[in-house]
Amino acid sequence: MFDFWLEKENRKRNSTRTIFGTKDGAGFTLVELTVVLAIISILIVIVIVNTGEARKKGKDAAIQSALMEVRNAAELHYDTAKTYVGVCDLGDNTLANTGDFDRIEQYIIQQGGTVTCRHEDKAYAVISTLNLGNCWCVDSQGDSRKVPCNLPSAVCPL
Repeated sequence: MFDFWLEKENRKRNSTRTIFGTKDGAGFTLVELTVVLAIISILIVIVIVNTGEARKKGKDAAIQSALMEVRNAAELHYDTAKTYVGVCDLGDNTLANTGDFDRIEQYIIQQGGTVTCRHEDKAYAVISTLNLGNCWCVDSQGDSRKVPCNLPSAVCPL
């Protein structure tokens, strides 16, 4: 009986686990661990890249939403003043520094966009750059669409 117990204790001592497995070599090799770490690293890089693009898409959606808010504010301004004069700042072709226009423009800038604004007595057009390329345009005709940034006045006319 004592021999059986002694043999059992010796087996326990000999099979103690080390960092990479058991003393009898049944664990992972350094090459296997390196391959697993390489695969995990590649997956992390893929996730980070996709997250960055999703963040830009989210900012572009926020810019588009803010431009819709510009349209609403411009229509409220027109209902009150019976003109679109005052929607844009004529000095630098951005939105006016009054009312909601300045707040909206600051929000667009925080999202990575830049604003260009043109108006006449009975029409306006506001264009903003997007983070993933191209621009977005809203105007007094009810248009709201993606436009090329190099031809804004041709595709988003007054």
